[in-house]
Amino acid sequence: MLDLNINAKSPAAINAAVKKIKEMVKTGAIAKDSPIHLVLEAGVYRETVKYNLSNPLVIESAPGVKPEDCIVQADNCEAFNKGLENRGVFIIGPNATNVSLKKFSIINTHNKSSVAEVSPADIAEALIFNNTTGTLFAENMVIEGKQNTLFVKGFTWFLNCTVSGDSEFIYGEADTALFENCHIHLKEDTRGDFAGFAVKSSALNSKPGLIFSCCTFSADKRRKVPVFVYKTEGKGTQDSPKGWDSVAFITCMFSEFYDEQLVWDDDMVLNVFPRGNAKTGVREYNSKVVQKNGNVVEAETSMRNVKTYTLTQDDYFASYSSRYLLLKDTPFDVKE
Repeated sequence: MLDLNINAKSPAAINAAVKKIKEMVKTGAIAKDSPIHLVLEAGVYRETVKYNLSNPLVIESAPGVKPEDCIVQADNCEAFNKGLENRGVFIIGPNATNVSLKKFSIINTHNKSSVAEVSPADIAEALIFNNTTGTLFAENMVIEGKQNTLFVKGFTWFLNCTVSGDSEFIYGEADTALFENCHIHLKEDTRGDFAGFAVKSSALNSKPGLIFSCCTFSADKRRKVPVFVYKTEGKGTQDSPKGWDSVAFITCMFSEFYDEQLVWDDDMVLNVFPRGNAKTGVREYNSKVVQKNGNVVEAETSMRNVKTYTLTQDDYFASYSSRYLLLKDTPFDVKE
């Protein structure tokens, strides 16, 4: 294993380390499958980072350093650098194998300029996992942005993380993306009173998609417009390779500021596909609502979008009651 300590006082310190690793692989100093361990000292790393090597990678803050004291940040967006491979702050490419991120923050500081509710020019991810064959494991991470904060493909697992944004800020073309014990926060839109959406799925055909297990969904109240936990793109069909509305909320707590319909589909103009069932679609189990006074009550599900599905106890114990069951069909090595 190659161990490198990185200090924020050096300009573009993380990129310099990645460049060094790339040169070592090229010259044969280390093998293409040699594990890499990068330790970040406390500070603010003002750079965009791209990692697209096959070497397994662990990046974490130094022992004793809190995530909020170790920050990778930049102002980046589609208008500045076009394409998914360019517009984020931390971008993991298709050649990566196994990447672990632990105990630091990734922040896209971009402020939206468009007056449109959702602007393509203002897509500004903090973290992009643009990879269908490897894995991403994130633990005790803070991932912060505004529009489209976190993009996931393939296989990802977020444990005890905080993810925040103001619109469609968790999205992607996932096979399986597990969010376990995470805090999901829908922030106020600083441009005005626009409707807000936390999650949007374009999951792969017949796959579990985005799974939120024991997560808390908080929200800043909008003045006159609603906020929704989930927004459909309305593009999924039985034969489409992706675009499926596949998302599960298992024993999650939702702020009472979220609309009781859970799913926004433009007043049923858009197609929500597939209809929720035990394996795919929009499904939930044991949902709770956190009231303004802090009390936690059972969620009232009678107003849910008609395409959603409430999992039965049998469904839950068959497929959702443990980490092993949630990840057993993925490359993650999780023991029963």
